[in-house]
Amino acid sequence: MPDVLTFGEAMLRLTPPGMRRLEQAHALDVWVAGAELNVAVGLARLGASAGWVSRLPANALGRRVVSHARANGVDTSGVAWSERGRLGLFFVEVGQAPRPSTTLYDRDDSAFAALDPAAFDWAELLQGARAFHTSGITPALSAACEQATEGALRAARAADCHTSYDLNFRGRLTTPAAARRCLERLAPAIDTLIASMGEIEAVLGIAGPPGDVAAQLRDALGIRRVVVSARIDSRDGLQLRHSALADGEVLERESPAFRTVDPLGGGDAFSAGFLLGLLEDGPGYGLEMAGAVAALKQSIPGDVAILVREEVEHLLDGGDGRTRR
Repeated sequence: MPDVLTFGEAMLRLTPPGMRRLEQAHALDVWVAGAELNVAVGLARLGASAGWVSRLPANALGRRVVSHARANGVDTSGVAWSERGRLGLFFVEVGQAPRPSTTLYDRDDSAFAALDPAAFDWAELLQGARAFHTSGITPALSAACEQATEGALRAARAADCHTSYDLNFRGRLTTPAAARRCLERLAPAIDTLIASMGEIEAVLGIAGPPGDVAAQLRDALGIRRVVVSARIDSRDGLQLRHSALADGEVLERESPAFRTVDPLGGGDAFSAGFLLGLLEDGPGYGLEMAGAVAALKQSIPGDVAILVREEVEHLLDGGDGRTRR
């Protein structure tokens, strides 16, 4: 059974090539996407044993998603199939300053949103797992998904499995007040909360230096560990991530500098890197891995960190972006 299990919806992402707008598009690039599946793929590609639990329509689009997961080394034995419902879609216009990237969802009535919380045997699915990961997107999809998320987190805690929750606030799916209520209800079952500074300010109204914010959230929510990250503009169009972790102490790290080719998927890559490092060598290494994996992901089109472990270690060892021959 997988060491790390994730739970959430997958969709197809459709993006006009060449940074075009949807109104200009004559063709669309198609990628499989979904926060929790992205995390599982990132973990598996970096050498971890990862599985993904979800619900998909029993049609060609559902099979496309599972093929993507399996091709990247993810265990899909926890995927349930449905004869009813559809696969969600979302359209992404990749922008460049001053035009922001934008997302248009077409995911209503998906097979996942209509799941039955009682259909998942978490005691069996979690056998042998060391960690369980989900995000705030999942409970935002429907009342049934919220119930299933809570049940999964509580089952993982009962199984002595590390639980992590990426806040992943999506203003087009839920409201700040609803996201906050959900987080506060789930907090007793969460070991590690992962969030960006922007999400924390939007949902919880807290701002300040990342280390201070992480410690404040740890104490306010009673969560064992809080990980906070913020993108910072560097020079010549480069960015870096400043990340902080608060558990018994406060740790802070800065990622290697990066230039963004595609803005989506960086947070999921960060979560994958953090969980890998945490399980291998503790929270400090988790922050280092998270920053490096997320930085590399920003150079890759699509939502997924298509990486191998050697590339991450090369960057952590001080490697640069020059051509390797």
